[in-house]
Amino acid sequence: MIAALHTSFEQPAFAVGEGGRLLGWACAPSWPADLTELVAGVLGDVGLSADAGFDGVVAATGPGRFGAVRGGIAFAKGLALARGAPLMGVPTAAAVAEAAGDRDASIVLPAGRGRWYVSTRDPDGAIGLVDADELTVAVAADAPVAGPLGEDIANALEASGRQVRRVDGEVVLGALVRLAERRLTEGCGPATLGARPVYAAPATRARPWVRGMPHG
Repeated sequence: MIAALHTSFEQPAFAVGEGGRLLGWACAPSWPADLTELVAGVLGDVGLSADAGFDGVVAATGPGRFGAVRGGIAFAKGLALARGAPLMGVPTAAAVAEAAGDRDASIVLPAGRGRWYVSTRDPDGAIGLVDADELTVAVAADAPVAGPLGEDIANALEASGRQVRRVDGEVVLGALVRLAERRLTEGCGPATLGARPVYAAPATRARPWVRGMPHG
């Protein structure tokens, strides 16, 4: 049984899954969120005790909102330590690609303040940061676009000729469970033992939300 935590989207979400499917899941309205309450609610819904054991704990590692991703990973580490379970991390772009069923899709993820992270398909897996009105030119023209896209952005991308695959927190949690199980049973896939945040830029550089703000 796998516990999956995902705080890369606007709504933090938690699930318990087994055999590639979700036994139960829930999301909070927004970040910051009481993750302890979120976890307890899901465990109760599926008939598990608060101290139920897991075969593994997996967390989406971003990119996403800086505080939310780091907070989610820290919580997942504590949950894994308390249960004596291995901790695994999956880059959010890899989880979205798995959820969309297309590893070649261009992945877009919310960065906050009207901005989006955009994955590229170059060998080093670079991730760019663009404004919403730049998405149609930032994503690859020859591949589907996948992510937690609102209707307006999805319509704009479709109008530019892109195929759009909208994914939500539930399907990404399912993808996290499958990828974690693949790592534990087959020793392969994008899930790694341990979890570190994925940054679109080095952590020492100015954060996206302070760009353009006055200093001093």
